[in-house]
Order: sequence, then structure tokens, then C-alpha cells
Amino acid sequence: MRRLPSVLQVSTADVLGGAERIARQLHEAIVTRGGESWLAVGRTEGHVPGALTIPNEALRSPWTRTWLQWAEQLEGRGRTGRVAARIARGPLGDPVRWLSGQLGIEDFHHPGTRALLNLPPRTPDVLHLHNLHNQYFDVRRLPALSQAVPTVLTLHDQWLVTGHCAHALDCTRWESGCGQCPHLDTYPSVQRDATHYNWQRKHDVIARSAVHVAVPSMWLFNLVSRSQMARAFRSLRLIRQGVDLNVFSPGDRMAARARLGVPTSLDTPVVMLLADSLRDGSWKGGAWVREALERFVSMPHGRNAALVAVGGTAGMEWASSLPVRFVGAVSDDDTMAACYRAADVFVHPSRFENYPNAIMESIACGTPVVATAVGGVPEQVRDVDNQAGHQATGALVPSYDAEGLALAIERLLSLDMASRVRMRTAAREDAHLRFDAREMVHTYLTWYERLQHEHERATA
Repeated sequence: MRRLPSVLQVSTADVLGGAERIARQLHEAIVTRGGESWLAVGRTEGHVPGALTIPNEALRSPWTRTWLQWAEQLEGRGRTGRVAARIARGPLGDPVRWLSGQLGIEDFHHPGTRALLNLPPRTPDVLHLHNLHNQYFDVRRLPALSQAVPTVLTLHDQWLVTGHCAHALDCTRWESGCGQCPHLDTYPSVQRDATHYNWQRKHDVIARSAVHVAVPSMWLFNLVSRSQMARAFRSLRLIRQGVDLNVFSPGDRMAARARLGVPTSLDTPVVMLLADSLRDGSWKGGAWVREALERFVSMPHGRNAALVAVGGTAGMEWASSLPVRFVGAVSDDDTMAACYRAADVFVHPSRFENYPNAIMESIACGTPVVATAVGGVPEQVRDVDNQAGHQATGALVPSYDAEGLALAIERLLSLDMASRVRMRTAAREDAHLRFDAREMVHTYLTWYERLQHEHERATA
């Protein structure tokens, strides 16, 4: 039997968001196939057996570690203790890192990165990196890492090619080097405009590296291709993400509703969304989404609809007259699949997106999607206004269009039963054609093998 390449996946956490899920899927797929795989993360939540924690704190200087220990002791001593703890962690405990932050310089002070290849019991054949901007990875180590072993980097957003932001919105300064940034508060935010310095530093690192880059959407592929940094990539590939179609699949809608404690009558439309969509400052929505839902609940199908928000804390305080049911945080895929099955429509409003897992999961469960036409989302949702025949899987609306969002929800719920069944069937069939995680895994595994063989020939 042909031996699979051993792979070290590197991600922010073992469990967090879409990027972390992709790293975990690839890790588990290799193990299931009898290969060697390890998952190294900045934070370990304990949900993935054998996940390796990158030892950033352990490798900081003795001076910094001492101040960090004192900061932990000070935290519980009221407001004064909390202020003292911030000072201990910042200007006293790690002055260089603190000063960099004050100047708007991105934080690459993560010493555990230099020990990355020593975390597994043996050096991996391939290193696969995911999001690098969540306070855990020193990008300056990319040249050494990529020269040591073949290195794949999956971009889940634009951060690598910008001066600080994960999504550049309407700004195009990243194409020529950033500077005079109009969006310093965009995640990950910076305090001052050192964006040209940040961009130049990443540009220089990439120029000295040997990284192979993958992106999950054509939207991001086109953006990254326009970057000056793309010229230094060893390769740039479009590899679509996918979901587990055995877990995310149609099922008994009434049983799913009973499991979640939402109305089980077919006469009650259930509209599902993520709790983040209702929070101000969220990429997933904000005040305009609440306005859209307020409009919807006054429409014919909205008057008796149940609005279900997934995430956050069940029973969380909600300063609004909007009748939203919070089902709490969901940590396992089976329960998440039940949430999609329970809904008649899944609403995914975003200000900017790449290729969200949640939309694929909903479509795989046969639940139509109403989403904003941003980023790679139009590549996922087959819009009811733009599909010939009976291939629609949802509706697309402009971001910030509260009226349009409300009308799109109402429109899908107003479809006759035969049309709704056709849309659910089309969604499931589309998921099998385009969103099967096995296809993503196969593509990456084939790529790993080719990179390993090329590396072995080059170093023989």
C-alpha cells in the first residue's frame, strides 16, 4: 500500500471557526486513512485528541514569563489589580511587543513558531498552514519552515496580502503597498497606521519563502492574484472547501424542532440565523439585520414565524422587542445539522465573507439560504432570480439592504409547497455536486504527495 505523506496542520485552535474546521477535517481524514497527521494550534480547547499546543508562552523570556505570572495573580484583585495586570503584561513584561502594538506594527512575537517542526515525534513530510493572524504564529519564520519541508498555506481571507486587515472592503491600497489606511479598525485592528511597514514586511518574508498557496473561492483567487506578493508564491490553486455530507444531510424536520425546543407545527415557519448576525460590530450583520427582521415579522409569513438564533448563550439578554429564540452555543456537528433541518430558511447576512461553511452546511441539509452577495457567497448560493429551471438553492441580496433581506425571506416562505420541495431537493443535489468534503480531502492529499516527491527529488 502506498504510504501517505505525514502532514502537520497548523491552525489557530482545534475548535473555533471555518478555517479551524478545515484544518481539523484534513487532519482527521489522513488519520482515518491510516496516515500520520498532527494538528498544532495556538489554543487547545480539548476537542481534538492529540492536538499539539504551540509553546509560545513557555518560550518567552524568563523576564516576560515572570511578569505574566504576576499578572495572573493581580487579575482577581479588583479594578486596580486588573489595571496592574495590563501593565504587567504590556510595557513591563514585554516592552518590545507592547511598543510595537502602540505603533500599529503587527504582532509577530510568537516564539513557539521556531519549535513547530519539533512538536510531532518526527519531522512531517508536508507542513500545512491555515490562518496566521490570530496571535499565535511568527510569519517571519516562513522562509526557514518552507525551506525545511514543503509548505502549503491556505488563505481563508486577505490578511497575508494586506497591511493588517482580513478583508480590505472597498480599499485597493493593498495592491500597491498599503499606507494611509482608511480602515484601521477593521479586524485585526491596529492602533496606528503602520500598514505600509506591515505590508512591506510580509512582502519581504514571502519573497524569501517557498510557499504553495490555496484559496477556497474564485473571488479570493482573483484578489490574491492581483497582489504583488502572488508573484513569489511557488503556486496558487483554487481548492473548494467541503462539508461531511453524512452528517449534514436532510432529516426529520419535526424531530429536529423538538430536539431544539422550537415550534413543531408545520404552520409555523422557522427562520434560522447565527447569533453573531444580531450583534453590533459583527462581520455577520448588526443593526441592519435587526431592522430587516423587524420588517419581516410584520409581513404575512413573519407574523407567526419563529426566529431562531444559534450561538451565544441560551436565554441571553436581548434588548429588543424582536421575538428571537436563542438555542445557545452548539459545539457538535450533529446538533448543528439538526438546527439547519429544523429551519425553513437559513439567513446568513454578512458585510464581507470568503466561502463560509455555514452556507454549505445548510444547503447540504436541504435548507434554502438567504445571504448577502459578498465575497465568495455568490459562488455557493444559486440565486432564485438567476437560475434556469429548478436549480435555485436560495436568494441573494445586497449587504446593508434591510428591506431586500426581509423581502427575500418572505419570498422563500411564500413559495408553494411543490416549489419549496424542489428547492430543498436542488439544494441537496447541489451539495453532492460541489460541497463534498471528500473531494477537498482527495485534492489536498494528491497535492501533498506531489510536493513530497518534488522535495525528495530536489534534495536527493
